[in-house]
Amino acid sequence: MESRSFALGLGGNLGDVRGNMRVCAVTLREDFRVSEFKVSSVYQTPPWGNVSGGEFLNAAVSGMWLGTDFELLYLCRSIESEFSAPVNKNGAARTLDVDVLFLDGGISSEELTLPHPGMALRRFVLVPLCDVWSVNIPGLGETPAELLKRVQDGSSIIFRGDLYSL
Repeated sequence: MESRSFALGLGGNLGDVRGNMRVCAVTLREDFRVSEFKVSSVYQTPPWGNVSGGEFLNAAVSGMWLGTDFELLYLCRSIESEFSAPVNKNGAARTLDVDVLFLDGGISSEELTLPHPGMALRRFVLVPLCDVWSVNIPGLGETPAELLKRVQDGSSIIFRGDLYSL
């Protein structure tokens, strides 16, 4: 099996979200199937849609993945479960949300749609993704920066520093 590029969106708005995202990033970086790992800065954004709770912190990570689509999905879900984050959020506040944004050559199924269907519409996804991914997104054929120029989402985004800073 050959390594494939991937990116994940990290976020949350309940509890120690920055700490939860740190643990998530370390867990991913230390997984033997992950290489060339990059972590974006952290951004504060308003909730998207009908999500309860206050402001979100968001970040993105990217790298190379040596595994199947569903192994990556299950790794993300297992990390979320460490923070008691349910798979189906249903508008609830989140201690940690880990979304597979893309996986080069990834499949689409009932359980996993790649690239993530809403990523090109959301500033809170594209701004951190620009920090860690500068080439075309697999399956979309455009860079995050190109998508960001056309996004209709006018929500505010506030830079909150490095994931590892206090």
